[in-house]
Amino acid sequence: MLTRLHVTGFKNLLDVEVFFGPFTTIAGLNAVGKSNLFDAVRFLHLLTRHPIMEAVQFLREAKGRSPEPRSLFTAFGQFRASEFRLTADMLLQRDVQDDFGVEAKAAISSVRYEVGFRLNEEERPERLELITESLVPMSISSAQRELRFPSKRDFKNTVITGRRVGDFVSTILEKSGPQIKVHQEGHGGRTVPAPKSSRTVLGGLASSDFPTLLAAHREMEAWQTLLLEPSAMRAPADYRDPRVIDSRGAFLPAAIERMARARKDKTKVYAAITNRLAELIEDVQELRISDDPKTETFTLEVRDRDGIFQPARSLSDGTLRFIVLATLADDPQATGLICLEEPENGIHPDRIPAMIQLLRDIAVDPQLPIGPDNPLRQIVVNTHSPVVIEHVTRDELIYMDTKIVLEGRSRGQVAWVRVPPASWRAHSLPESQHISPGQIFPYLRGRLPERQQQLLLEFAPTASS
Repeated sequence: MLTRLHVTGFKNLLDVEVFFGPFTTIAGLNAVGKSNLFDAVRFLHLLTRHPIMEAVQFLREAKGRSPEPRSLFTAFGQFRASEFRLTADMLLQRDVQDDFGVEAKAAISSVRYEVGFRLNEEERPERLELITESLVPMSISSAQRELRFPSKRDFKNTVITGRRVGDFVSTILEKSGPQIKVHQEGHGGRTVPAPKSSRTVLGGLASSDFPTLLAAHREMEAWQTLLLEPSAMRAPADYRDPRVIDSRGAFLPAAIERMARARKDKTKVYAAITNRLAELIEDVQELRISDDPKTETFTLEVRDRDGIFQPARSLSDGTLRFIVLATLADDPQATGLICLEEPENGIHPDRIPAMIQLLRDIAVDPQLPIGPDNPLRQIVVNTHSPVVIEHVTRDELIYMDTKIVLEGRSRGQVAWVRVPPASWRAHSLPESQHISPGQIFPYLRGRLPERQQQLLLEFAPTASS
């Protein structure tokens, strides 16, 4: 679980700190930095799977091209950040397995990870150069203080566990350049020359020999950004396809089939998803997976109110998005951080409140201990929809704005995080970063029918209000 992210020098995120809860909505106009924040999260995820420069190439394309390394640094006028750093406070699942199936147990569940890069312009092509990396424990008392969102003691006692005094990974400055030191954890340590490394330590040395490093790797490896594509959600799944939903919504039939097979009574799995969908879409009467051995494919089918089973290719984009989210809500393998771009896409405005409630249901309940029925799972969405903002509580909302800064003689516009007063985040930020409903109102005013505008003068109450 990601509880805090501090980004400096990355795209237009010159200096941005965000605290996350189980369900977080990041709102704001287009081009203020909402997607850049998601890119920072995605970059951390990609670094667990790919070498540094491959991770750059897998970030979202701009104008049909993969981003150049220099495009990742904050730049305006004559100013360009000399480095960028990403710092993540996380709660880990301590029991993990490495790629060889060897089990290990992390020393502590609460950690802070930091990684930093600079641009090496002397090489052609230019490349990102690792300059710092660290993984340090957060004590139980510190982690409980830093867990800012409202939660019960039973929840904290199940997510904040273990004990560790020393660092797991640190950066040592030598004459030859920065060296990344992996400290022993029941095993001999290791030192990596940072500028020469093609991978981060977290991405390249995660094994059962370093259990806490492995647990942090597994946490960030599980993060995903959903960019749901109608064609991917509609497609049948091949027998050889992965049995988990990917970031596009592909392999949905295979994921449901795997859930049904694991519980041995597929009708109960189908019924659970159907019942959840029935609260959202009246047309859905039954859901099933059609298994065709001849073509070796699984196909999603939904029975409508006329009693006819319709294949996924005949369903609307909004219905398919609901099915993906309803499946994630019931899938015990869907854990960790799930980022969702513009959840309102393809959804009728009247269905948005139900969609928001479904997202809340996917996220962990901080009033209960974690377990099979309450997995450690969180949802972060970004939106510029006034209708979405109208239906989230002040504790669930972050508003991304922009501000003008001066760096030397250069003047530029960068992202700025603001939060509603009286929210739990407001206690962690200065008043200059508080935003009242009246300040959001001009943004909303031209985007809703006049009869609805007065409703937006107050945020929805929090659960504790």
